[in-house]
Amino acid sequence: MTVSAVLLDAAGWTQLEGILNDNQLNSHLTLKLIEQLRALGVQTFLMEDEYIDRDFTDAFAAYYSRLFKRHSKICRRIHFFCQDLSAVLNSPTDAAMAQALEECQGDYAGFIILRPVHQAPVATAVLRTPLPPAGYEAHPLVKARYYVHLLGAQLVIDAFPMTQQDQRIGACAQAAIWSAARHFHARHSGPWVSMVGITEAAMMQEVFSVSSTLPNGSEFLSLSGMVSALRVSGRKPLIYMADDPATFLWQGIRPADVINRYVDSGIPVIVGLGFPGQNVGHAVIASGQVFSQQVPAALPPRPTRAAFCSAFYINDDQRGPNLRMPVTPGDAIGETTYSVGGNVRFLIIPLPDKVFLPAEKAELFAWDILTKYSSSWAAFKAAAQVGTSVAIGDEFNIALAANTVIARTYLTYGWKYKHRMLRNRLTDATKSLLNTTELPRYVWVTEFGTVDSFAPNDIFQRRIFAHCVVDATAKNMGEDSCLFFHAPGAVVRRVHGVDDPYGPYDQSTHAISDDQSYYPKLRGKIDFAGYL
Repeated sequence: MTVSAVLLDAAGWTQLEGILNDNQLNSHLTLKLIEQLRALGVQTFLMEDEYIDRDFTDAFAAYYSRLFKRHSKICRRIHFFCQDLSAVLNSPTDAAMAQALEECQGDYAGFIILRPVHQAPVATAVLRTPLPPAGYEAHPLVKARYYVHLLGAQLVIDAFPMTQQDQRIGACAQAAIWSAARHFHARHSGPWVSMVGITEAAMMQEVFSVSSTLPNGSEFLSLSGMVSALRVSGRKPLIYMADDPATFLWQGIRPADVINRYVDSGIPVIVGLGFPGQNVGHAVIASGQVFSQQVPAALPPRPTRAAFCSAFYINDDQRGPNLRMPVTPGDAIGETTYSVGGNVRFLIIPLPDKVFLPAEKAELFAWDILTKYSSSWAAFKAAAQVGTSVAIGDEFNIALAANTVIARTYLTYGWKYKHRMLRNRLTDATKSLLNTTELPRYVWVTEFGTVDSFAPNDIFQRRIFAHCVVDATAKNMGEDSCLFFHAPGAVVRRVHGVDDPYGPYDQSTHAISDDQSYYPKLRGKIDFAGYL
C-alpha cells in the first residue's frame, strides 16, 4: 500500500482538483467538494493509492467484472487534515508516526473514496459539515461515527455519508437509500447494505416501468421499489405525498415541519423532488437544519421549531454532500436551485421498528392536551396550591393565546428522556412523578417554548415551559398515548394500574408549586452541561 502526502498550497489544490476530476463527468460535484474542503480549512491530504472498498467490491462482483471492458477493483481513499502534516510524516519511527497521526484527530476532516469507474468515481464522501454563513446556526443532526485506519493510526469522523450515482447499478433513489442504510449500520448496528443489494431488494416490488432500462432499476426506482429497499435496511418507511404533486401543493401538513421533526430525531428524510415540465424527478436526503437567528415575522397556526429553519442540509448525489436546501424558493441561504416550498413532491421517513405512531400525530396529541390545560388554567390555579407557578403559568398562557408558543417534537428512547429530565430544572415533585412513570423504549417528546424563549442566539440561553411525552408504540389509543405532561403548575400522567395492570391507565393530575422555565434538549448531549 502506497500513501502519498500533499500540502494544499496553490499547486496542491490544483493537484487535488485533477484527482477528483479524473474520469468525472460531473465537474460541478468536484467544484462543490473543493469548495467545502476549503471552507473546512483543509491543509493536507493523504492518499491511499491502493484501497479495497467493500462497497465497490460488491459492485465489481455483481456488474463490472462481467463486462467485456476490463475494470480494476482497486480504489483510492483520500484523507483530509486541517493542519500541515510534514512533521508527523517525518517522525523517526513508524510507531511514533502512528501516535502523532492519532494526535491529529481534532484536525481530521474526513475522507473520500474514489472508485475506478468512468463518469462517476465518487464512491463515498464522509466529510465534516462546514460552518454556515454569518447570522445562521448549523445543526448537522443525522450523523454516525466512522472509524478509519491509516498508517497504524485509528481516526474517527462523525458525519453523514454521500455517494455518487453511476446509473449502472443505481440512480439517485439508490444513492439516497444507501446514505440512510449506511447511517443506520454505523449508528444503530443495522444491516450492511450495498448499492447492489438496494437495487436487488427494490426489484422484488418494482413495476414494469423499470424494465425500460438495463440493468433493470439502474436509472430510476418507483416509490414501491424504494420502500422495499428501505425495509431490507431494517426500517419501516412512512410516506407523505403532496396533495397535488404537479403543483407541489401540500394541504393539512407543512413539509418543512415534517422534515424538521424527523431530522431532529436523528432520522434522515428522503426528499422526492419534482421540476415543472419534467416527468423524471430527483431524490435527495435531508440530514440537518440551518436556523436563522432572526425572529420569524409571521407564524402559522400551531407553529413549530421549523419556523426558525431557513434551510435543511441535504446530500445530493449529483451536487455534493452537506448542501443547504432552502425552505423558501430563492432564499439566499440556499445552495440548491430547488427548495422545500417549490419542489417537494413526497417525503419518505425510514422509521425504526416498534414505532407505530408518526411524529405528526404525537404532536397533535401534545397540542390537544396543552389546549385543555390552558382552558382549565384559571380554575386550576385558583383551586390548587401552585405558589409562584401562577406567574409563569399566566405568562405562558398569554403566549399560547397569542399563537407565539412554538412546538418542537422529536423521537428518543424512554430511558434517555428520563435520564435528561432528572438532570433538568424541574421541581423535585415533578421529577418524582416522572421517575415513577413507566415508559416504552421509544417516545415522542414535544417541547413547548415561546418565540422569545427560543430566540436567543446563545443556544444555552434558550428555555421551554412545558412538554408532553407520547408513547411511540401506540396506535389508535387516543389520549391514552400521552403518558406524561408538564406545564407551569401542573403534571398529568398515566400509569398502569396496580390492582388491574392490564386494564385502563390510571390518570392523575398533580399541582406543582414554584415551577420555572427549563432546558430544551440538545441532540447528542445526555445532560445539560453548558446551560446557564
